[in-house]
Amino acid sequence: MGKEKLVSESVSSMIDPECDLKIQNVEDITAVSDFEILATFRYDPGFTRSLSSNKNRFECPAVKLGLRDEEIKQQIIKENYSCYLRVNEASSGAGLLKDIQSPSVWKQCCKIIECHCKSDILQVIYERFFLLEEQYQRLRLALSFFKIDFNISLYDLFKLLIETLVDCKEGTVEYIEKVQSLVSEKQCYKVRVLVSKAGSIRMEAVPLPMTPIFELTKNCDNASDYYIETMLNGFLNRGSVNWDVTIASEPINRSAFTSFKTTSRDHYTNARTHMQIAINKVKGMEPGSPVSQCEILLSNKSGQLMEGSITNVAIIRRDSNGNKKYVTPKLTSGCLCGTMRHYLLRLGLIEEDDIEIEKLTVGDEVLLFNGVMGCIRGTIKIKI
Repeated sequence: MGKEKLVSESVSSMIDPECDLKIQNVEDITAVSDFEILATFRYDPGFTRSLSSNKNRFECPAVKLGLRDEEIKQQIIKENYSCYLRVNEASSGAGLLKDIQSPSVWKQCCKIIECHCKSDILQVIYERFFLLEEQYQRLRLALSFFKIDFNISLYDLFKLLIETLVDCKEGTVEYIEKVQSLVSEKQCYKVRVLVSKAGSIRMEAVPLPMTPIFELTKNCDNASDYYIETMLNGFLNRGSVNWDVTIASEPINRSAFTSFKTTSRDHYTNARTHMQIAINKVKGMEPGSPVSQCEILLSNKSGQLMEGSITNVAIIRRDSNGNKKYVTPKLTSGCLCGTMRHYLLRLGLIEEDDIEIEKLTVGDEVLLFNGVMGCIRGTIKIKI
């Protein structure tokens, strides 16, 4: 059986065969809409912090936080991208969760990079792209499923990401100088990678607001603490970020355009418009007033929770001992096969199950996450 058929069958099992969207196969999908495959990367210098005692030594988050996974590297080498959809059942992440909630655990628990030459500099920059291997794996999976003729290696993608950040091509006079200066900069970026149906690629880097990041991490004294505060904040008992959450009354169709991240996003844009009106009504503001730190949860036509408009989601359940566990919808719900979702599953910090959206009520706490903002808490404020 060919690789394309394996990928198609793996993804098709995620999509409801009875959905209203009249799409039967990949050829029909590519004919319906002019869209691009989308991947969004967080570039964060805080993930590799230079040591005050030695500017050539950089610390990275602890290995046990799982940012680099050997199994994923092997899957990429074998070009086995459909494995991305089948996360091995992880042992309970309760031990890791306990450590995440204990800042003292991480004081002497960082990975060190010695930076003396060009390859070391590139390694420092590589570590700053959050879940780069998983993002690459999902991108290749989507390209294969939609039969888009575009092949790029992980290293070539990494080079393009750097060129986008420094705004010049490798081999030009200013490239090395700009790359070296990039190492000392503290600015975080969101880098968008878009691949068209015709197989052309474009990239754009957008600076992230730094004030909220500085406020979150002002008391962090190592890279592991910084990472936990920025990307795993929603798991912390002291977590300081909490979004207002709305539940949509109208379900959406499960399709390849919910399972994969693309620019065909009308279903999400429409949901966010309804969310804005509802949240502003609760707050006593004008319907068209801009809203921030808000999310809307979406369901499929079987009444199952899928995801948020810009995030994956997990709800909180209690085990037999009364301990919290975080449960996210299965891929068969039609939710996005998000990279942060994949990462949290392989660490055992969340688990999968079917979730009936009707069982969610105002006041419930949820976990919202994606590969740029990390994990944050949300509280359900209204159903519409």
